[in-house]
Amino acid sequence: MGYLILTKLANRLTTLKSFGLWFCVLAKVTLLLSSSSANSQSAPVAVESAQHSFNYIISTLNTFHSTGRLVNNPGIDGADLEAFIDVLDAYREEFSFGFNLDSAMCQFYLNPENGRMTLEEKTDIAFSFLANLKSRLERYAGVDRDFQQTLKNEFGSLILSQIQRQSVTAVSNQQLPASSFGEAAVIGFVDSACS
Repeated sequence: MGYLILTKLANRLTTLKSFGLWFCVLAKVTLLLSSSSANSQSAPVAVESAQHSFNYIISTLNTFHSTGRLVNNPGIDGADLEAFIDVLDAYREEFSFGFNLDSAMCQFYLNPENGRMTLEEKTDIAFSFLANLKSRLERYAGVDRDFQQTLKNEFGSLILSQIQRQSVTAVSNQQLPASSFGEAAVIGFVDSACS
């Protein structure tokens, strides 16, 4: 698409007498196209980072609540442990705001009055309580930026770097609804989020 735009622009600019002006305009258009391409590529990276952070938060909290300790301690000492768990709890709530047990999605899904609906109808309606995909992605990217900034401010950049490394391999049974879901994926997501 960028090539087509450049070709059309070049064809229009051939009527210009000055090669210097043509070159300057072409350079600006090329810069504009490359910067918009870079921006569109940063969105998937931000969503991937948010998913990694969410996985880290969920897996770390699940392990901590079942064992009473940080199994893969990123360098948190005993004095900071309670504050660290509080930060993870707060950001778990931030990430899952639209799909936690207190959400409108889960309240609808778990409402016994909706028991006469088919599972597909019930989960489809429940899932529709979430914000649209674009808004969800923007929210998750923003929460992730805040989470990482909070970690850096509260615990330092070394701890943040260690958590970023650990988050890439963190595994969670919960996922962010950060993509378009088919019917089976919607049922699986709503059921796991609201169980």
